[in-house]
Amino acid sequence: MAGKGSRVVFTDGVFDLLHANHVAFLEEAKSFGDWLVVGVVSDLRAEDYKRCPILSQEERLRVVEALSCVDEAFIIHDALTSETMERIIADYDVTAVVYAGNSTPEFYIAAERSGIMHRLPYRAGVNSSEIIGRILSRNGL
Repeated sequence: MAGKGSRVVFTDGVFDLLHANHVAFLEEAKSFGDWLVVGVVSDLRAEDYKRCPILSQEERLRVVEALSCVDEAFIIHDALTSETMERIIADYDVTAVVYAGNSTPEFYIAAERSGIMHRLPYRAGVNSSEIIGRILSRNGL
């Protein structure tokens, strides 16, 4: 748990097949405060808007927790709604929410309204889908 007076940063993601862009994003997110809390999107929620992750939510959580820039992590089981974000902000006393992207999905509306939303540009290059593509092409699939 963050110490008294700590600036708590929250970010989230699927973090499937953890790669260099994930690490760079999390390190940059940490720069917005003293304590980085990461919500790992559950398998069920990831399938709602992406694809079924290759690694299970427990495996993804364990890998994220192992990063030195991450102070605390948990699995987000709830729907990715503004109400869920409001609860996270209140439960962790969040002072900054960091998101990579230009749009504002419903999940981030509470952070936007609170004036604590920070956007980082989406990083081109390696991503989990591209890694899957590499594996398939190298195996002639």
